[in-house]
Amino acid sequence: MGYKSYLAKEIIIYITVLIAAMSLLYVLTYPIIQKVLIATVETEAAAYKQAIIKRSAGNINLTNLNIKVQLYQKQLMSSYGLNQPFYLKYLVQMKNLLTFNFGNAYFLTSPTGSSKVYAIIAAYLPYTIILFTTGTLIVILFGTLIGLLSARYAGSIWDKIVPTIAVIHSSLPTWWLGFLLIAALAYGIRIFPPGGITSIPPPKGFLAYSINMMYHMALPLLAFFIVNVGGFAYVIRSLVISITKEDFVMTAKARGLSDSRILYRHILRTASPSISTQVALAIAGSFAGGLTTEIVFNWHGVGWLTYVAILMNDLPVILGINFVLTVILLLALFINEIIKGYLDPRIKAGE
Repeated sequence: MGYKSYLAKEIIIYITVLIAAMSLLYVLTYPIIQKVLIATVETEAAAYKQAIIKRSAGNINLTNLNIKVQLYQKQLMSSYGLNQPFYLKYLVQMKNLLTFNFGNAYFLTSPTGSSKVYAIIAAYLPYTIILFTTGTLIVILFGTLIGLLSARYAGSIWDKIVPTIAVIHSSLPTWWLGFLLIAALAYGIRIFPPGGITSIPPPKGFLAYSINMMYHMALPLLAFFIVNVGGFAYVIRSLVISITKEDFVMTAKARGLSDSRILYRHILRTASPSISTQVALAIAGSFAGGLTTEIVFNWHGVGWLTYVAILMNDLPVILGINFVLTVILLLALFINEIIKGYLDPRIKAGE
């Protein structure tokens, strides 16, 4: 099977998986979704009524007003599939979910004042990406280097240190480490701010704002790095060491190739599909943020938004976040399959 055939097969598979996953979530949350959409229709109809009254300056026939509002409400019911048979309702509402049309939030609003769920999530998601996706990329870079060095010097003191550090660091709660860093570096030595995205008031100008944000993200980034880098390094080490026992590695050693060339030219190339899977999962997980980390450092990302939505029982926002993260995870896995197919010589050899 060539790469093009592999790619076509993966596209079909992941479209099927996306529809199946979203359908499963839809079925499991069906009563809540209908409740949310009915509330959205009522809210939008009330806003439409107020807009008509405002435009007419109070000079309007109440009967005509009610007729207009009822027609508008019926159109909204149809657009959300609420007055349709179940199979049509499923198609309409699934289309809305796949286009991130989750209706209106009960209580929360975006910084611009919009109550649309997609606008609220879109306002907070970039801050999660800035902190956690950046942190994940740094963890991947250093974790891969540490893991490769550990595998290269397998059996040495360096190799024994990496698993120990991985166990200790991975067992540290991020929120607890965050409190320690805040106490030591924010209130003790006073090098970094204790939390927040920027200073209050925030600096003006893109460059000044960006520098101030990076200064504020130093502590949460450090906490995230300490907790995660050891575990990722250990995974890379394990993947590489498992390949060193393969026959082609023994053959390369018998040919007199240097350890560095065997590691970087042969072992790493063979391990790259598995490493890409770990990278894809790590990056996809970074979009969900870290609820406890964002609360401790007062970082207003998706994790913090989820916490606030749960406290306020804002069901539309909670549902919207779950659906968005599901799509992001599947998209990351699909991109990973494309990369794996490109890196895997067995698939390219099929051409």
